[in-house]
Amino acid sequence: MNETEINNILSKGAKLLDITPSMFEEATSHYKAVGEFLGNHGIDADISPCGSILTGTVVRPYSENEDAYFDIDVLVNRPGFDSANSTPGEVRGPVDETLLESDRYGNMAKECDECITIEYVASGIEGGFRLDLNTCIDDKTRKTHQEYADSSVSMAWKNPERWHGSNPRGLCQWFIDKNERFAALGRAQRKARILEESRSLYASIEEVPDSLDRSEMQRAIQVLKRSRDEFYHRCGKSEKAPASCVVTVIVGRSSDHLPDNAKAIEFLESFIQYAKSLAATRSLPNPVYDEDLLQEWDDESFALLASWAEEIERSLSNLRCGTQAKGGAAVEAIFGSKIGKRAMPVTAAAIAPSVVTPSKPWSM
Repeated sequence: MNETEINNILSKGAKLLDITPSMFEEATSHYKAVGEFLGNHGIDADISPCGSILTGTVVRPYSENEDAYFDIDVLVNRPGFDSANSTPGEVRGPVDETLLESDRYGNMAKECDECITIEYVASGIEGGFRLDLNTCIDDKTRKTHQEYADSSVSMAWKNPERWHGSNPRGLCQWFIDKNERFAALGRAQRKARILEESRSLYASIEEVPDSLDRSEMQRAIQVLKRSRDEFYHRCGKSEKAPASCVVTVIVGRSSDHLPDNAKAIEFLESFIQYAKSLAATRSLPNPVYDEDLLQEWDDESFALLASWAEEIERSLSNLRCGTQAKGGAAVEAIFGSKIGKRAMPVTAAAIAPSVVTPSKPWSM
């Protein structure tokens, strides 16, 4: 296959995993409703999305069940509090209690140490989603990069109760800034296609949210997220899979040398080389916060990352130079059998064998 054909397959697979415009609008309306509900019950809180729904890299979570729910990260920011004079329990407690004890959300909400989750049942054939509500306060005293200091927060965690410094909004903005030169190219045409497919939701291109537009860089991250889930699941090491923020930062850092018109496959190739180099450097600084994103990694984690990168490299090589059967197996290795078959051209998919699960596809 040539580069254009390969890129079309990667983009199609990523789109099949993406949140639809109707679900995006539904998720948006629900987290806004949570904010209104809290306000109506005397709790002052600013509700805003963060994570993959904001960066435009959301994918359906890995599951054997096609109805797996999308995870939507939301910040519940409590103004008027500071970490020096308030405890995490004082800030988060009223939020959790109001939601858990309410008739509206009580049966849908579940509390965990980091957040409170509200699960919405599947909507038709599109599945459902979960809102992960992370209660926090602004905290500019945290060690963070000056350019993004205004968005630094302290998260209210439980068991044990403590403040956890972070900057998720800053990281999203860092990625959006990195992505802009790639997203600007062809944005109007992509939004026009979204409008054409979603006439019942939007009346003009201007109404199509930027968070639904997908650059080649964003598509590459979506491909990598699913490839990660497939690889680590086959290895039986899902608990060792790198967090999505790690994947996002690697792609963002490795994109600096790429041209504005770079394709998804070029981002994958840059990711491969950068991921391999981490076996030697063993460090990935958070670009907006004073921390090493790989600080807790052990030898096995780095070995698995290198093996995953090598598998992606083999898959791309088989797509370029292999037989149609090898190409089909390569796509299934990246996306899994169900999505892989749908992403392949009909003629190639018809003869492609299912990907074989290896016994130990990595070296330690």
